[in-house]
Amino acid sequence: MGKNIGFVSTRFKGTDGVSLESAKWAQMLWDYRHISYWFAGCLDRHPDISMLSRRAFFDHEEIKWINERCFGTSTRTSEITGKIHTIRNYLKNRLYKFIKKFNIEILIAENCLTIPMNIPLGLALTELIAETGIPTIAHHHDFYWERTRFAVNAVQDYLCMAFPPDLPNIQHVVINTPAREELAWRTGISAIVIPNVLDFEHPPEIDWEYTKTLREDIGQGPEDKMILQPTRVVQR
Repeated sequence: MGKNIGFVSTRFKGTDGVSLESAKWAQMLWDYRHISYWFAGCLDRHPDISMLSRRAFFDHEEIKWINERCFGTSTRTSEITGKIHTIRNYLKNRLYKFIKKFNIEILIAENCLTIPMNIPLGLALTELIAETGIPTIAHHHDFYWERTRFAVNAVQDYLCMAFPPDLPNIQHVVINTPAREELAWRTGISAIVIPNVLDFEHPPEIDWEYTKTLREDIGQGPEDKMILQPTRVVQR
């Protein structure tokens, strides 16, 4: 019998890796008659199957205020701590409502327990998982230790608690073997590897009208050979 699956992240919108991969997972789950629901601070999913909570978005003004004061420094004020916990409590209540509204049976945390783009969301989700014991998959795309901007921080206590949390009801999933090895070495947490994939049976539609002048636009001749290396360069 199918389950109600709750996807949670800061954003499910656009063409970033988390949004694209979560949609593929949801399609795969639907093939087995599991229904997916969505919780995030920025959404393009249908309102009937999603819950928008703007403070869950990493680009929300309050979250940016926190991040500006927590990274690049080694101490934080009690005001910052208070702000973090105010939003944590708010988001935890929203997550409880999400679970109740859609009768969520399994959670899939998409990178929000991996990289501290939204500290209150990670803390809120960790507490909820601990309090309810709900089965959870933590899908990790890129850890905070892969980004130099998180190296100096004033929230090491929160990073140890929630990025990622080590709880018995969480199954950790990473996208490559180096990430699995690094996670185990740093935290003692074991994970399985599920690589990102492409749906070759359903290739994206091509806008021929838009692309027909590409060679001319970039100064290439009709017989010039072109090599595409579709990799986003991100400092790790």
